[in-house]
Amino acid sequence: MAFASLFFGVSEAQKPTIMIAKQITLRNQQVEINYFEQGQGDITLLLLHGWCIDGTYWNNQLEYFSESYKVYAIDLPGFGKSKANRNCWTVEEYALDVIAFIDAMSLRNVVIVGHSMAGEIMLEVASTNNSKIVGIVGVDNFKSIDVVLPPEQMKQMTDFFQLLETDFKNAAPLYADLMLFHPTTPTDVKDRVKADFANSDPVIGFETIITQMQYSSTDALRLEQLNYKLYLINSDGIPTNEAGLKKHCKSSFQVETIAATGHYPMIEKPIAFNLLLEKAIRLIDLK
Repeated sequence: MAFASLFFGVSEAQKPTIMIAKQITLRNQQVEINYFEQGQGDITLLLLHGWCIDGTYWNNQLEYFSESYKVYAIDLPGFGKSKANRNCWTVEEYALDVIAFIDAMSLRNVVIVGHSMAGEIMLEVASTNNSKIVGIVGVDNFKSIDVVLPPEQMKQMTDFFQLLETDFKNAAPLYADLMLFHPTTPTDVKDRVKADFANSDPVIGFETIITQMQYSSTDALRLEQLNYKLYLINSDGIPTNEAGLKKHCKSSFQVETIAATGHYPMIEKPIAFNLLLEKAIRLIDLK
């Protein structure tokens, strides 16, 4: 394993800290995972970031939860400083990366926390019923189960994907501005997200959002087969359709809502977010 230091500035509600990056090579030397590790404890938190961002978005959570838990935040391959020698960027491939990381690091009593796109990755990993995984927590995902978009919104989405394929660098930040922020989202958060989107590999960025959208069309069926209670920490910018979750989550679910925040509650309102995540972890630990 190689080591590097990363100093990262954060929002007003967070303290700047030095995050120590480590690397491990997995899956027959084809995948290199960049990750951050902190803390000790019987329960392990594995934090998975969303589309076109990286593990540093969990900076505040590493600091907060390391007092009681072993905490890992990884860069998913193709984002941050993680790499993979492949052309396939499906949810299933990312799930294999996560499983390989869990096995290589000998993690146990793992609670997976998946933000945005990583909710589907988390769901795919959970479908393996790996005995090392004790719980799952989604962050701002699974909000639209059984919600059917009207034709005009479907056309807007199709048009956006076409623009994203031809001009990713400009279209991706525009998508963030239109869809992912709340009026109260701090300017530094907006700037950070849009810069990360614009600087992402356009091929990987486009492929991951397309394959994630395809996978999400089967979320309802996969939730019916899920053998874990689904905990969600969602913003209220787009409401969560709890009727759909109630219909399909055969192993139960629980939604905690953070008001007046966008798609990135862990950096927009880290104190409120940490309290809700801590609540979910304690409920999982009591089972």
